[in-house]
Amino acid sequence: MRLLLSLCTTLALIASLPAHAAGELRRIAESGQLKIGYIPSPPGTAKDPRSGELTGFYVDAAKAIAEDMGVKPVFIETTWANFVAGLQSGQFDMSIGATFATVKRAMAVDFTTPIFYLGSVAVVGRDDTRFASIADMNKPEVRVAVVQGTAAETYVRANMPQARITALNTGNLTAGFMEVAAGRADVSFEDLFTATQFAKQQPGVKVIFADKPVNFLPISWTVNKGNSELLSVLNIGLSNLLVSGRWDAIAAKYIDGGRYVNQPNLRAFPRAAE
Repeated sequence: MRLLLSLCTTLALIASLPAHAAGELRRIAESGQLKIGYIPSPPGTAKDPRSGELTGFYVDAAKAIAEDMGVKPVFIETTWANFVAGLQSGQFDMSIGATFATVKRAMAVDFTTPIFYLGSVAVVGRDDTRFASIADMNKPEVRVAVVQGTAAETYVRANMPQARITALNTGNLTAGFMEVAAGRADVSFEDLFTATQFAKQQPGVKVIFADKPVNFLPISWTVNKGNSELLSVLNIGLSNLLVSGRWDAIAAKYIDGGRYVNQPNLRAFPRAAE
């Protein structure tokens, strides 16, 4: 009953909008569904391999916004390499993949207001002392593994063109780290939080550049290019969650103290490495 009342309220609100400004929201409201692309990447989004149940602070936040919109959240799995195509084809309305906002990506999608800011770091073997700088990695004999479609891949290709780069077609952001742990790669790049958590569980690797992450960028959700109506709603929803403290409460269920995203004024990230 509550969902029905919310849906009716949403439809009434949209009906009052100018005709040229109600297409996206009208379609979502009339279908009663908000289609949400996701990429399994704990702790923001985790998928139980047996039940298929989704958990994580991105999942809970998206559900909260969908509830405020008066529609049902429908989650659709995608990958880092394919989420842009999924938005463009209408497979889903938005993506909650924690996406680095880059100029190249902004040519194809629109980004929500930043949720937080994050830099990339490198993971190497525990006893590897070869790399004091990025320049030390830009050599033909250095094997670099990154996840295809990520900002880390873009950064590596731009800054290490001489290295032997392997792009892994997977949604698992730790895949490159696992290549390093297995000895199949010398270096892998990804965000500081993911790298730090992986290194805690894998004593055979270490994180470098943690004191000064590279490629420091905002992290956002995305919608298809020009989807301004939904983008406006999501920005309001995210801002309300961040400023009200609800986001911190959601994150605290998955992150110790909620420090990963505990920044209503959108400060930089490195606290989670404390």
